[in-house]
Amino acid sequence: MRCKFLIQAILFSSIISFSQNSEEIIDSLKIELNKSQNDNVRAKIYGDLTWYYSSVSTDSALVYGEKAMIYAEKLKDSTLLAQTISDVGVVYYLRGDYDVSEQLYRKSLKIRKEIKDFAGIASLNYKLGNILYKKALPDSSMIYFLKALDFYERARADMIVNSVQSNIATVLMTLKNYDKALEYFDKNIAFFEKNNQQEMLANVLINKASVLLYKTDTIQAVFHLKKSIEVAKKVKAFTALGSAFNNLGSIYNDKKDFKKAKEFILKSIEIRETASLKTELESSKLTLAGIYSALGEFDKAKPILLENIKVFIKEGVKEKLPLVYLQLIPVYAYQSKPDSVAFYTNKYIKIQEEMAQESMQNITSELETKYQTEKKEKEILEQRTDLAEKELNINQKNTQIMGLGILALVLSLLGYLLYKQQKLKNQQLQKEGELKEALVKIETQNKLQEQRLTISRDLHDNIGAQLTFIISSIDNLQYGFKINNEKITSKLSSISNFTKETIYELRDTIWAMNKSEISLEDLETRVTNYIEKANIASANTIFQFNVDSNSSNEIVFSSVQGMNIYRIIQEAINNSIKYAEATSIKVNFKHLNNQFEISILDDGKGFNIGKVEFGNGLNSMKKRAEDIGATITFNSSNDGTHINLKI
Repeated sequence: MRCKFLIQAILFSSIISFSQNSEEIIDSLKIELNKSQNDNVRAKIYGDLTWYYSSVSTDSALVYGEKAMIYAEKLKDSTLLAQTISDVGVVYYLRGDYDVSEQLYRKSLKIRKEIKDFAGIASLNYKLGNILYKKALPDSSMIYFLKALDFYERARADMIVNSVQSNIATVLMTLKNYDKALEYFDKNIAFFEKNNQQEMLANVLINKASVLLYKTDTIQAVFHLKKSIEVAKKVKAFTALGSAFNNLGSIYNDKKDFKKAKEFILKSIEIRETASLKTELESSKLTLAGIYSALGEFDKAKPILLENIKVFIKEGVKEKLPLVYLQLIPVYAYQSKPDSVAFYTNKYIKIQEEMAQESMQNITSELETKYQTEKKEKEILEQRTDLAEKELNINQKNTQIMGLGILALVLSLLGYLLYKQQKLKNQQLQKEGELKEALVKIETQNKLQEQRLTISRDLHDNIGAQLTFIISSIDNLQYGFKINNEKITSKLSSISNFTKETIYELRDTIWAMNKSEISLEDLETRVTNYIEKANIASANTIFQFNVDSNSSNEIVFSSVQGMNIYRIIQEAINNSIKYAEATSIKVNFKHLNNQFEISILDDGKGFNIGKVEFGNGLNSMKKRAEDIGATITFNSSNDGTHINLKI
């Protein structure tokens, strides 16, 4: 049974990465901790111990993390508190508890935004990208990675730029763009080797090996994994070591070389136990159970698999459960326990169904039920006809006097039944036709969705890559040549900024194309991201985004509606910043009496609606509202502008 290979994500709490001598640093920090009685110093040391212990023992890291947060809150040090919460989030990430980790990152992000710590915001965007990738949300993951990349590129932080690019490559690998992913990884490997960044180099080597396995180049994959182990051992990078040994064990398991597979998996288990990487530890044990089963050692596999179930359910790792249930079936078959075989077979089938697209199954199931119901009604009617004919024969034999009358009556009844049967048959044919049409419609919708996904990927991989190349070329011109002409420099910057905005527009379009419908929650997230970006670009403007508590998350829009609503909000905010010189902008969502209302208000200098000529911006908003059957109104005065959109 092929096991899923692990992809290493590179984490940053700040620009500092794990030291080669984490244990030595920990010892020196403990000595300083015992010497100092100053709360500020002790709080800082607890925070440092949290960070360095995360690469050695996650249990110890959590202990010191709790102490660091208590001290930071006591000292009312927002910067230290945000950093400590983020570091504890890293620990939970390493333990595989992604929900808790995400909650901590978002809590830290809120504090960072309040104190306008832009470097900290970029770091948390990076971490959230990792979390969303782990939670199988590649589109959202890419958004956060690109946010982080934009900051680090402007800061010329080449080390972190390469790390972010490495994680972007893992997203491309998930989207099966293997060649593009390899380009990124090769560039990252060269950079990390040149700059002696051993732990990050080990992680990228593991990722490249995963791509090579997808491309069925097993020899090169093994080579890169073994190279990763050599590098990771030098700096005691336990997370990378555990993943590399696990992936090697999986490769040899697939090749039926169970001796080597077992050797590497046991090493992975030993490392992950030492570092308290619980979820990843269970993944290695699951692979070991598969090896035991392949060797016929089912008694050894059984307790491992039962423990896997407990941990994966507790940690919410649903995607691993089907493989566990599947491996338990031959175990209980070997032990001659048919009830247990049936139980785990049903478990396997049930969880596979849960993970499938429920909406499509419900439509098909409903149509099939209707078809079977009509079929059963037809069978019942035929049985009744047979009974009537038998009764007719009996009556003819027993009662000669009433024979003609009964015969006439039966013939009439039979004619009526035949008429009803033919009518029912016609209805049955009609229902079967409807079923076929519905199935054809479903198949057409699936093909259309596949085409939309293909087009969006082509836009992202081709047009997006070309635009990125333009930006890179302009930056090379600006910084590679000493251009003293201000007009040329200004023009190049203008082209670069325009291209970046085009990329953002392209991503928004891809976002809409990838969805057949857009939920209110999706729209809220998209508007929030845009407001955050606008807030960074216009530091003197205060933004507020309010969603009425009556607004249900069950509200959905078509992709066309959602995109047009989002563009109208974008245009309104841009006008407020660019022309109205507003210092306060509010966006409100309200749901009342089957009508959804969006209002955008600012305190800018406004405009005279009677005299102003509707330019491209206002006309664009009106046209978009008309396209989705909505109404839009503009009210403006010296005190500000109010735009109201009703759907």
